[in-house]
Amino acid sequence: MEVSSTDFKTNLGKYLDLVKDEDIIVIRNGKPAAKLMRYYRYEDVIREGAPDYTYHNQEVTFEEFMDLYEHSKARFEYIEGVIYALSSPNHMHQHILMKIFGIFYNYFKDKKCKPYVAPYDIFLENSRTKDVVQPDLFVMCDPQSMRDGRYYGVPSLIIEIISPSSRRNDLIKKLNLYMTAGVEEYLIVDPIDNKLHYWRFKQFEIEQVDILGPSEVYCSSIFEGMELNLADIFEVK
Repeated sequence: MEVSSTDFKTNLGKYLDLVKDEDIIVIRNGKPAAKLMRYYRYEDVIREGAPDYTYHNQEVTFEEFMDLYEHSKARFEYIEGVIYALSSPNHMHQHILMKIFGIFYNYFKDKKCKPYVAPYDIFLENSRTKDVVQPDLFVMCDPQSMRDGRYYGVPSLIIEIISPSSRRNDLIKKLNLYMTAGVEEYLIVDPIDNKLHYWRFKQFEIEQVDILGPSEVYCSSIFEGMELNLADIFEVK
């Protein structure tokens, strides 16, 4: 919103209320002279624009996270009380993601379950801290868990494409989170080492673990006929 400097000085209280919803640009002599922005009280907890995950390791409540979530255009995850800012993925990440999504889309196009890609928030209400995650790809088989345009269910399958900076979260924090939430299959795609890490969960415990190389084929244990030829995914001859 743009306002004249005279109007701004005369109606300061009014614009202090309006700045909660949008920035105020003060115009003086026909040119922008100042900018009034909403104050973020979470600046000491989270910073944006660093590698994949950035944080100050300070816990906040779910309500505090939602306040930030509702008033920011940035991408966040909320895991075990800590807010993580997500940066934009690189070309390799997106190239692999689109290849995998294409395979999943064709497989599920006539089925009840459907695949979705980030950015798409999953609100894990049954987790202890009401975690909110944005996996790279997931399969939803419980559309009845949608409320007000948001997904509050548990995906049957989740895929994360890791980078050096996200490795710890994806291999440790998210592995435990997805297992205890009730996810059935969890795949981590490693484009650096050309490997796929696979976990099959059953009754909130690890039932099967495997690491597949670029010459192998991943076969889903919960979706019959769902396969990923890793040589094609990693473009290895």
